[in-house]
Amino acid sequence: MNIIHAIGLSLMLALVVAISGCAAPVPDTTAQQQQLQDTVEFIRPYELSRTDVSFTSLGAVAGESCQAHFWNQEPSQQQALLQLKQAAAEFGANALVLKQCIKAESAQCRLRWLCEGDAYQMQPLN
Repeated sequence: MNIIHAIGLSLMLALVVAISGCAAPVPDTTAQQQQLQDTVEFIRPYELSRTDVSFTSLGAVAGESCQAHFWNQEPSQQQALLQLKQAAAEFGANALVLKQCIKAESAQCRLRWLCEGDAYQMQPLN
């Protein structure tokens, strides 16, 4: 009976170690990423008709927050929005029109937030 108990404890310990090794926390946003995200501002679609600035469309962008396994951190809409701003900034945008954010499952993610928008370069008119 003691051998069975010892084997059971060993298996449980091995399982805990295996799971905790895969559950590494998501790294925080670096200062450089935060600075890049801060260069982009969300605007409303009607602002594209402003007459004091020009808008150049840079294309569609997306941001995602994914929970691949149940032991990973739960995805958040806030993280997906930050990833969306990051993607827009990498295109050279400083303005972003949010189209939608949806929470759903996918093949790679147990749960995920996906946010989509259109990136723009906004410049004052001279």
